[in-house]
Amino acid sequence: MENIYATVASGEFFFGVLVNVFMGLVNSMDWAKTRRVSTLDFIITGMAISRTILLWTIISVTILVGFYFNENIKNKLRIMNILWHLGSVLSAWFDACLGVFFFLKIANFSYPVFLWLKWRVDKVVIRVLIVCMIISLLICLPGTEKMHLLYFDQRNKANITENIQVSSTYYIFPIIFFYIGSFPPFFLCLTSCFLLVLSLWRHTQQIQLHVTSSRDPSTEAHVKAMKFMVSFLFLFVLYHVGIITAVLNFSVFRNHLGIMFGMIIMNIYPMAHSIILILWNSKLRQASLRVLQKLKHCLRNSC
Repeated sequence: MENIYATVASGEFFFGVLVNVFMGLVNSMDWAKTRRVSTLDFIITGMAISRTILLWTIISVTILVGFYFNENIKNKLRIMNILWHLGSVLSAWFDACLGVFFFLKIANFSYPVFLWLKWRVDKVVIRVLIVCMIISLLICLPGTEKMHLLYFDQRNKANITENIQVSSTYYIFPIIFFYIGSFPPFFLCLTSCFLLVLSLWRHTQQIQLHVTSSRDPSTEAHVKAMKFMVSFLFLFVLYHVGIITAVLNFSVFRNHLGIMFGMIIMNIYPMAHSIILILWNSKLRQASLRVLQKLKHCLRNSC
């Protein structure tokens, strides 16, 4: 089982890093050609960088904890935990701001506040991204030290006492505090998705009064954006389920296989959602098709 888990986790890690590096390279090359940076490309590139950091830290922490855990790696584990939380929070906020960007670009409302935001969508999204990330990091990075001390404190107690009864609240509340910085972007994306559903409903009602067909470019854009945001919400929840699984198996159950299983669940989010983003974005999708065609051509020539 350890070999199977290690193989699956390694495959997720390498494929996830490859996909995210590909997104960053495509946008960087496009910036070099056009000398212009769009808001969408900036968000996607930041998302790719943060997810690459996240994948590297997940695999590094798992290797340190699962195979080389001792008091000598305490400082290394502290640094990796900080980078892990940094990559997790940044990735979540980039995803949330991408959802806000879709909402402001696609939704149709006549409220003055919405119209003001829609006209200034680029500035609004960037400012919201910067302010929210700074606030989240200031609130949540101190929790990294708290969780780090909690892990080692519990293990030291377990080394002294053979049969130790651990209260569930002793772990639940620090875990909630540690990961609370990831929930504001989740709720922001959830709100954007709900408002898109409301905008689609109003748009459908207007279409039914004027035309016979309910399928038009605006409807397609609404549905496409909602599918993308729902996939993020689902994978984000799955990612946190994997975190809680790994934390509990490390701190309470001392199950090495449980830690690896939690890591496998965590790796799904930064890998799968980036693949969905490539399939959704026309520029990334065309670039990936060109790369696949060149690889196919090289394989034919080599054969």
